[in-house]
Amino acid sequence: MAIILQLTLMVMFYYIQIFSQRIGTSSSYCQFFLIMPPPCMLFGSGHAMYYPLHNPKSQEPVTLDFLDAELENDIKVEIRNKMIDGESGEKTFRTLVKSQDERYIDKGNRTYTWTAVNGTDYSLALVLPTYSFYYIKAKIEETITQARYSETLKPDNFEESGYTFLAPRDYCSDLKISDNNTEFLLNFNELIDRKTPNNPSCNTDLINRVLLDAGFTSELVQNYWSKQKNIKGVKARFVVTDGGITRVYPKEAGENWQENPETYEDSFYKRSLDNDNYVFTAPHFNKSGPGAYESGIMVSKAVEIYIQGKLLKPAVVGIKIDVNSWIENFTKTSIRDPCAGPVCDCKRNSDVMDCVILDDGGFLLMANHDDYTNQIGRFFGEIDPSLMRHLVNISVYAFNKSYDYQSVCEPGAAPKQGAGPRSAYVPSIADILHIGWWATAAAWSILQQFILSLTFPRLLEAVEMEDDDFTSPLSKQSCITEQTQYFFENDSKSFSGVLDCGNCSRIFHVEKLMNTNLVFIMVESKGTCPCDTRLLIQAEQTSDGPDPCDMVKQPRYRKGPEVCFDNNDLEDYTDCGGASGLNPSLWSIIGIQFVLLWLLSGIRHCQL
Repeated sequence: MAIILQLTLMVMFYYIQIFSQRIGTSSSYCQFFLIMPPPCMLFGSGHAMYYPLHNPKSQEPVTLDFLDAELENDIKVEIRNKMIDGESGEKTFRTLVKSQDERYIDKGNRTYTWTAVNGTDYSLALVLPTYSFYYIKAKIEETITQARYSETLKPDNFEESGYTFLAPRDYCSDLKISDNNTEFLLNFNELIDRKTPNNPSCNTDLINRVLLDAGFTSELVQNYWSKQKNIKGVKARFVVTDGGITRVYPKEAGENWQENPETYEDSFYKRSLDNDNYVFTAPHFNKSGPGAYESGIMVSKAVEIYIQGKLLKPAVVGIKIDVNSWIENFTKTSIRDPCAGPVCDCKRNSDVMDCVILDDGGFLLMANHDDYTNQIGRFFGEIDPSLMRHLVNISVYAFNKSYDYQSVCEPGAAPKQGAGPRSAYVPSIADILHIGWWATAAAWSILQQFILSLTFPRLLEAVEMEDDDFTSPLSKQSCITEQTQYFFENDSKSFSGVLDCGNCSRIFHVEKLMNTNLVFIMVESKGTCPCDTRLLIQAEQTSDGPDPCDMVKQPRYRKGPEVCFDNNDLEDYTDCGGASGLNPSLWSIIGIQFVLLWLLSGIRHCQL
């Protein structure tokens, strides 16, 4: 903790030192929109037309209710109703917030501002945390200073300035955004060399903020981190800024950095802003697999400063710690000899005691057993299900189930929840040879399609898809998935008790670690007492969705449009209609004429 506190104080010192020289504060929302996604837009029935964290994964449009996108509470229900009624307002309150990677839930203050969009049935809502009311507006007018700061972003300087990542934002209209960080840095520097940040095609505020952060983070690395002795167990130091700069030291650690260069897409970054504690982040086991622990455990904290009474959180600092070193140090300091009670021994690979550290989401960060090491980052409900269920029952953890109505699944994986691609029925040879089949509606339907294809060849032509992004989901189907997020239910620090497993029991003690998001658990080994082995799943899985009977008991407020849109004097009807596709070919018309002539000629020769 001491090293992170030191990093925090260093960054605070730098910001305060340069604040009076080159930066100021602004309360405009314009900068916020340039960095963050657009806010939520709601239409009259309470459905969100757009919501930043929910992007459709299927080719089928899915209607998403505002309360399904948010974590519902009474205040949000009230806000939704007022938005539907076209009212305007603002309210600040403490609420549950889902993390960017949807694994965690945090508690934070949010200000909701909403208003109706004139001339429409839509309402617009903007949600801001307290620390985003103001942003830093940098003023770097000296060309020499701009050049010196931009020089630190070049890959040639990574050895002395730390491995650098730049958030892919629209700094200039002619700057091509690339997923390759090195390529994007080179493009950015090449553009800065050709143009000044004041160029009309560039966003001066964004570029100046990037250069400001590039300058002070480079000085932080060169003047402090590079001169400090290596601390055993610390794999990397890093600083991530609101302006879009990520510095990782040493360079070798940055080469293995897996976080998103866009800071506002990083779950650990946003969680650090919402928490006053040191935030420990487990590696993503479900994505990286059993070897995830090798990348280290991230510990981060937001830098908090007040300027003229205005709260700012301009950066997050942290370290990555080596798992094996942490386990070794922790087990050494936690051993009590002699043992004075039934629960006190945390020796490594103990046969009688399991000692684990979980984060606030229920993910494993440390254990005194080597066979747990490969499971670091895994949800504890899949490791010791009975104990995790008991931790929920005694209110160490609470949980929230959230549903994703925009998922796609493999065919047969879940009941189909929406419309999907249709195709014509193709009869088998056995069907065609069966006389009774020709009397069915299917036979006449296929015959009708055959005649139409001869007469109007363009009518049944397949439309070529232009977007390749939807080609892969075509073989899948829409479905609902659910994911469960766990979080600390209350502020109680200690819990003790006995886990009853029927024929045996396990004594346990739980202690929340001060100023962190961690909980330490000592419990009699699960190998000494077999218990419920049904897995408690946290990860996303297919679902039938919430119980409709429960939803009917509390119906959501809806409101239809006041004006119908079936007539518009400005509409040009000549542009409408699909009859342009009904252009029969010349040969099909001639063929039909011959058939009609043959039929008519046959009638004249019939015997009456």
